[in-house]
Amino acid sequence: MRILRVEEFHTRLKARLFPFYLIHGEEPLLIQECADALRAACRAQGISERQVFDADANFDWNRLGAEFSGMSLFGERKLIEVRLAGAKLGPVGSQALRELAALPPSEDVVLILAGKLDREVEKSAWVRAIEEAGATLRVWPLRRNELPGWITQRLRAAGFQPARDAVALLAERVEGNLLAARQEIEKLALLAEPGPLDATALAALVTDSARYSIFDLSDRVFEGDRAAAVRTLSGLRAEGTEATLVLWALTDEIRRVLRIARRRADGEGAEQATRAERGKPATDAALRRLGAQGLHRALRLAADVDRCIKGLDRRDAWDALLELVARLSAART
Repeated sequence: MRILRVEEFHTRLKARLFPFYLIHGEEPLLIQECADALRAACRAQGISERQVFDADANFDWNRLGAEFSGMSLFGERKLIEVRLAGAKLGPVGSQALRELAALPPSEDVVLILAGKLDREVEKSAWVRAIEEAGATLRVWPLRRNELPGWITQRLRAAGFQPARDAVALLAERVEGNLLAARQEIEKLALLAEPGPLDATALAALVTDSARYSIFDLSDRVFEGDRAAAVRTLSGLRAEGTEATLVLWALTDEIRRVLRIARRRADGEGAEQATRAERGKPATDAALRRLGAQGLHRALRLAADVDRCIKGLDRRDAWDALLELVARLSAART
């Protein structure tokens, strides 16, 4: 009986192929990539022909049996894929797969793809038959704390040297959706040269084609130009900019100004402190206008916006962002 982990699955593909594989789980991208890896391993071993069966509710399971009974000893080796539309096969489908697994080993490879199988199905006769004749691979969704490592690995594979803040920003944007993460990384690979990648560069690349920029918003806010800041925020919303990116740009600048304030409080010269933190021309005015207490209050308000974005607060996230922008760009807080 072989129940493989994802890492073990990829390692074993380099050594040998089992006659049967069942890949199932809740993460479509990882299932797709495991299936692609198996297809590539088959091609590397001379299995170039591929037959696909979509086993929906109306599927005739006799077609699968006919495929095997009609095989010749001297025919081309095949990869036969059976894509299950549902977890529960019914007696006919279950019997067909049990009979398939009971056939004498051949040179062909059978791949069965399925979504999430509950415990009852995992203990069913057809799943046990596949395990005994080959191997099963259960693909678990990544845990929240595993996502940054996964993103880091993918960014490095694309040629980037990602900073921790870039990884955190991308993880926040995709909200656990690995397919969305892969698409973002593919887009970054098209837009940017390989090399170091921080959150500022990542955010600029993502919003590069927009008429309104999250960095323009940040500038208007910390310059104290409330009317222009509100107009820019409205433009960003109309263009479909993600609220997560807008919040990141604002909180990033709040923290930068607070770091400058701490440096000055510790006796560092104003110009030197601003240069060390890559502050903007409006930093002095923002510090005088907002003060450290006002900036800390703004950070607490930003945390409320984050709760709205994540659905933990019933308020509209953009309304909460408008309140934050108005507070930060006000004459006094």
